[in-house]
Amino acid sequence: MSLKQLITKIIEEELVETNCFLVGVDANQAETSMRFYIDGENGVDIKLCTRLSRKVSRILDEEYLDETPIRYEISSPGTDQPLIDIRQYNQHIGRDLIVTCDDEIVEGELTEVNDETITILKTMGKNKTELQTILFEKINNSTVKISFKRK
Repeated sequence: MSLKQLITKIIEEELVETNCFLVGVDANQAETSMRFYIDGENGVDIKLCTRLSRKVSRILDEEYLDETPIRYEISSPGTDQPLIDIRQYNQHIGRDLIVTCDDEIVEGELTEVNDETITILKTMGKNKTELQTILFEKINNSTVKISFKRK
């Protein structure tokens, strides 16, 4: 089992009892520098990241015998990262998203999420809006549009 796989396993086992989940892992080829991203239905508490990091540290101290120094980080993905898992969408209902599909880019307010689709309220003109439902499997990329304006 690779070091990345070992840390992933530890994190996933610890997250079972929470409403959080592993969203992604970035690692260099040598697996000496890794970032593990977790998210949850209500976001991620810094205390959870700290607890996970300490747990990983303890296990690595016992099981990782290689002398090569490693660096790992456990955090939430941050607002600049794309939404990857359908479970990430619920916490963004009411926010504007930019959703890229194969044949179009849809921009608008996320109004609904279910197991297979998301629904976006698009502004079509000055006083005209339209709801568009998108299958999750058709989404190539989806990000929260950062805005400093108050609604």
